Amino acid sequence: MLRITRVDTLDDQTLDIELSNGHLILFNMTALLNNDPAFTTLRQRIPLPCPKTDGDHIRWRGGPQIGLDEILGMIGREDAEAESGRQEQ
Repeated sequence: MLRITRVDTLDDQTLDIELSNGHLILFNMTALLNNDPAFTTLRQRIPLPCPKTDGDHIRWRGGPQIGLDEILGMIGREDAEAESGRQEQ
């Protein structure tokens, strides 16, 4: 089963996520920070505080959390939208 082994912040909007299979995800949180009410508290805390992981979720103390399944789903949708845009051109 795929798990998060490490998470760090790179800047005020990007997470560096390491998975148990050795893959790294550079996850841009701009959409969450701007559009998800649960993440409003983080938008007000610059620099972005470093989160913790339990392997399944990324959590900020006193703040929101996001699951690995949600992250992978968001990445999958972005990839599909980008591919669709390339095919239309």
